[in-house]
Order: sequence, then structure tokens, then C-alpha cells
Amino acid sequence: MHHYCNKEDYVYHHAISIGLIGGYIAFKMKCNRADVYQAAIGGCLADCGMAKLPPRLLSRTGSLTADDYEEIHSHPIFSYKMIKDSSVIKDSVKIAVLGHHGRLDGTGYPQKLKTKPMNLFSKIIAVADVFHAMTSERTYRKKQSLFKVLEMILHDDFGKFDIGVVKVLLSSFANFFIGSRVKLNNGFIAVIIFIDAGSETRPVIKVMESEQIINLGIDRELYKRNTIMLKGKVYV
Repeated sequence: MHHYCNKEDYVYHHAISIGLIGGYIAFKMKCNRADVYQAAIGGCLADCGMAKLPPRLLSRTGSLTADDYEEIHSHPIFSYKMIKDSSVIKDSVKIAVLGHHGRLDGTGYPQKLKTKPMNLFSKIIAVADVFHAMTSERTYRKKQSLFKVLEMILHDDFGKFDIGVVKVLLSSFANFFIGSRVKLNNGFIAVIIFIDAGSETRPVIKVMESEQIINLGIDRELYKRNTIMLKGKVYV
């Protein structure tokens, strides 16, 4: 999803990706099958309210005005209104759609949700949403490294997201990225050879040119700028 998402089809890709990531997180958290499906459906529909916004906001490449932000911040309300009468979606998922841009520390939007606790679906969809948004190419910026974004969510945004949900997403990376080639911020190409539990965003790597082994958990100046080969498949 990280490599195939593009800025032209971002809104569509984002909806599908939130659903897939949200369903996967719910599955790894040992939710029952019905709730896994509900998390996936909720993720797919979280931004359906974007259809009510002026198209110019979705394709804008420059800076947004305060009025633009106010319009965009209304999309969870539109999303909720579009699904609130559905009999196949749980009420807790409808609330999650309304509050998926809320944060545990009381920030986020819509502002009227500040004093209400987030349910599990809200916590899952919030993490899935911000993770895919930050790792995707947008009209106003390039995509960011998966590992760097996870590190930002874990540390820079500490207290905003449910730590249990974030750690489930983090722990999944060990299975997918061992053996993958990455490009470092210094330009070198390296292979991920080990990912230690508790330090998933900073694995041990081997630089291909020199075969030097580097523990990114110790060498904090280096980080993975992007993944260029995942399990033998090359990406541009």
C-alpha cells in the first residue's frame, strides 16, 4: 500500500488502506471476527464525508487557509451523518468514524469530542488513518518512511494515540521487513537483518557496500529514508 498509493488517487487509496490496516490491527489484537470486519468497514468509511467537501480542497497543492481547515475539519461529521442510519454498522463504529481525528490528550477534531473517551474502534482507526496519511504521497508533500512515521507516532506524538494499538502495528513489522533493502538518509543502501522487540523502528542493518553492521538503535543520526526492496520486490 505504501508503494502503490499515489497523490492522484489518494482519497480512494486512503479509504481502502485505513480499512485494511484497521482490520489487521483488530485481528492482531484478538478481536472477534465480527469486530475485525467492523473495524475494516469503519476504516473504509471514515472519510466518506470528504465527498461533501469542495473538490478544490482535495487537490490543493499550496497552503490551506484557516477557512479551508475549518471546512476539512467538518468531514468526520459528514461521514457520521452518511452512515448513522445504517443497520449493518455498530453504533461504536459510527462513533469511531465521527471521532477518528480525536486524540487521547483531548486535541484533534471535532472539538466537541474533547471530553469524551475514545472507544477501541476509534483508537484503531485513528492510528490506521494517521499512519497511512503520513506515509503516503500527497499533493503538497512526498511520502515519508514507514519506520520514521512509526517513530514519530510513538515518540513525538506520545499521549495522543493508544500505545497498545501503536505497539501492535509496530510488532507486525518484524515479520514483513527482515531481508528488505532500505535507503538510509546518508544515501547508502542496507539490508535489514534483525528487528529487536521494543525497538522496531530502529533495526540492525548491514550496509551493502561495506558490509558494515549498524544498530540504528545506537546510531541515532541514521534513519531509513525509504524501502526500495521488500521481500525481493523492487520499488521505485
